[in-house]
Amino acid sequence: MLLKFSKSDILDSSLVYPETGALGFTILTRSHFIRAGEKDSDTESESEATVTRRTIIVDKRGATVAEIGWNGRRPVEVIISKEKVTVKEMFGSQSAILSHNVLGLPARFDTEFFWLAGTDGLTLLDYDSNQIKGQFHLNSLRVGEHFITTPLSGFGHHYLEFEPHPLASTAELIGE
Repeated sequence: MLLKFSKSDILDSSLVYPETGALGFTILTRSHFIRAGEKDSDTESESEATVTRRTIIVDKRGATVAEIGWNGRRPVEVIISKEKVTVKEMFGSQSAILSHNVLGLPARFDTEFFWLAGTDGLTLLDYDSNQIKGQFHLNSLRVGEHFITTPLSGFGHHYLEFEPHPLASTAELIGE
């Protein structure tokens, strides 16, 4: 499956099918403030409140398929298809891989799948077969079936490409 982000802000964008332009999913992120402790709302300023964000992912029918609660840049709550998942569970419980400036986190849905984060992007790898099963293409141009990373930030588009997995929904692959 190939999806294209309609905006450079991946947390506030539509995901469309590039061949047709049809809407697949919408990602919306909004900030809100939570009061810390028992403070008087008349004297409390926004700077004394904790800023949090909430991301929702909705399908083309408008149904919520995933939600992510944030504290700053750190995800603190994940809900996929009404299943509440801890952030630790989201990336499996096995150990991470760290080598040559690449961080590998096991996927929750398959212990042999790892998300590999490096300076050049994010890749979903099937460790057993050593095959790429998904990839986030940042600032890229699509030429046929190939992606060319542009040398300038903001030039090109962001794409999310992945193969379906029998143990993971599309919402989980997008939200993870």
